[in-house]
Amino acid sequence: MRVTDRGVALAAVALAVALAATVGVGLLLGRGGDGGPGAAACDPADLTCVPAGRGTPPGPKASLPPTATPAEPATPDPPATPEAPPPPRGNLGPVAGPDTTGVTPGRSLSPHGGGELSDDGLVLEGVHVTGDLVLTGHGQRLRDVRVEGKLSLRGTDIVVEDSEVGSLSVSGGTGITVRRVEVFGLAGEDGIHVSSSRRRVQDVLIEGCWIHSPQVLPGSHYDGIQVRGVDRLTLRGNTFDLGPWIDRFNAAVFLEDANGGNDDVLVEDNWINGGGFAVYVFGTNVRLVDNRFGPDARWGLLYPDSVPFTASGNVWADDGSPADLD
Repeated sequence: MRVTDRGVALAAVALAVALAATVGVGLLLGRGGDGGPGAAACDPADLTCVPAGRGTPPGPKASLPPTATPAEPATPDPPATPEAPPPPRGNLGPVAGPDTTGVTPGRSLSPHGGGELSDDGLVLEGVHVTGDLVLTGHGQRLRDVRVEGKLSLRGTDIVVEDSEVGSLSVSGGTGITVRRVEVFGLAGEDGIHVSSSRRRVQDVLIEGCWIHSPQVLPGSHYDGIQVRGVDRLTLRGNTFDLGPWIDRFNAAVFLEDANGGNDDVLVEDNWINGGGFAVYVFGTNVRLVDNRFGPDARWGLLYPDSVPFTASGNVWADDGSPADLD
């Protein structure tokens, strides 16, 4: 059979098509290229597939952390304004004196023999006692009385007001009130002496009194007030003025550890001046509040071996500056 030029051309085209198909199938089956012979084919739908020999497929893309919203800066507290100290109160003179204590001006006094008075409910007014006077009853009242010697209170529920005495003693008494009394000094005696040597002294108020002008003897150990055992004592608004120190002075206020000790003592708003030390403190529940101290204590305001107590508002009388009782 004769082969024509057209037949030769058609045969060449057919051969080229067959050859192209063979190469395409080889590529799809991994023959040739980087995979080398026998390389596994990838599913076109699998985007993570890499033909063998081309490395490990990348893992999933790491997610970025969420962007944090910055917190609003804290507003700092305004700086505290320091509290200004109170201004000095100026010269603070005695709180009780000749114009506020003693027998009512113009009151006439009748002579009285003094001694011991034991009548319950006694009311004694407008008398002048040249010696000592002792009250031992219940519910007794003294007013506008002058006692040149010592007034001793040994009973219960006794009130002494607007009077003048050389010295004052509370010995075993309970429920005692002393107001606006001038204690003008008696040789060899404390201004005021409180003692539980007889029986327990309880519930004593000494208020608005003026204790001054000590009269000492060679053996004296003078105190404006000496307390030797008490339950519930209040000293308020009094003037304890010993004046310039001499070697027979002990203290303006002496709370001594004796006769069972002292408990529940309030020393408030007094004018306190003089003594070796102005104050000795022995007792429990003792408070010194808002007192004014004069300049005449020789060694200091507080006896250094005093026991702990509460103190506040105490000042120097000359300028109102704080008085250190620590």
